[in-house]
Amino acid sequence: MQRRLFAATVLVLLLFAGAGKAQSPSHDEKPVWTMEFIKVKPGMFGPTLGFLDDDWMRVRAEAKHQGAFLNFHRIAEQSDGNIVLLTEYKSQAAYDSREKLFESIRRQLSETTSAVIRPHKAEELYDTVGTRVFQDFSQTDDARFRLLQSNRFSTGRVF
Repeated sequence: MQRRLFAATVLVLLLFAGAGKAQSPSHDEKPVWTMEFIKVKPGMFGPTLGFLDDDWMRVRAEAKHQGAFLNFHRIAEQSDGNIVLLTEYKSQAAYDSREKLFESIRRQLSETTSAVIRPHKAEELYDTVGTRVFQDFSQTDDARFRLLQSNRFSTGRVF
């Protein structure tokens, strides 16, 4: 009798342990965030926002529609010309395949919409200061974000 009770207890504990493990996704399945820091050149804040609307926002909206992204935000500080571009990818795999996805979406958008005439190129409007990549741990007891990668560009500017 005690053997059966012990075996049943172990079985129940194993089931609970397995259920808890199934609910907490592996590191590869957790959302990945990117934070891109850009510094707008003097007098180019409005044109930069328009450029980002036509490219960055449209591409991410379509990627979200396709399910590769969970969310994206463009946060601006108009007085200083600083813009932070946030993108929440569904998983590490979605982050890793982002460039291929972006190119595919840009081709689709150019085929289905009339061409947008842009008076400026990105490099005329802003400088990319850096990019940071984080993994989201908000659904676990671990730290909220873990820095996965940090890219600093040669401009050396920091907000």
